[in-house]
Amino acid sequence: MAVKPKTRMSDALNAAQVAISNTLADAELQGLVAEFGYEAARMQEGRALYEAAVQARNARTGAVGAQRDATANLKAAEATARAAYQALAQVARAVFVHEQEHLAALGLTGPEPRSLAGFVMAAQTLFNNAQSVEAVRTALAAYGYDEAKLRAEREKSVAFERASLAQQAAKGAAQQATQDQNAALAELQDWICQYTKIAK
Repeated sequence: MAVKPKTRMSDALNAAQVAISNTLADAELQGLVAEFGYEAARMQEGRALYEAAVQARNARTGAVGAQRDATANLKAAEATARAAYQALAQVARAVFVHEQEHLAALGLTGPEPRSLAGFVMAAQTLFNNAQSVEAVRTALAAYGYDEAKLRAEREKSVAFERASLAQQAAKGAAQQATQDQNAALAELQDWICQYTKIAK
C-alpha cells in the first residue's frame, strides 16, 4: 500500500509509534496483548518496523533533496556550457564566413542541437576541432580563443555532461528511496493493522 501525501505518511508513522510505545510503556497492557500473541519480542518486532519506516522516510527526504540539488546544478551547468558554445560558434561563423570547410570541421553547418546528447557531441566537435585543426586554431587565437581559453571553454561542456550523469543518478536514487519508503511503510501498516484489530 503506497502512501504518497506527506500528511498521511506522518499520520501513519505517528499512529504506529503511539500504539507501540503506549503498549511497551504499560505493563498491564503488555500482559493483556501477550495473551493474544503480542509478547515483548513481537512488540519489539513492531518497533523495529516503525524505526525502519522512519529511516526509509528520512532516506527518501535526503534523496529527493539531493535530486533537487543535482537538477539545479545541471541547469546551471547547461546554461554555462551553452553560453560557451554559442560564443565560440558566433565568433567562428564570423571568422570563417567564406570558409565552409572550416565551419564543417567545427560542426557549425546547422542549428545548435537542443537535445542533451546532441549538444554534448556538437560541443565536443566544436572545441576539439578548434584545438586540433591548425588553421582554425591559429585564426581563432587572433580573436581571443587561444589554446588555454579553448580548453577552459571545452571544460564547461564536459562539466555539463558530468552534471547530467549526476542528476540521472540522483533521480534514480530518489526513485529507489521512494520505493523503499513505501515498502517499509506498507509492512509497518500491515503489522499495526493486525495488532490494533487484535488488541481491541
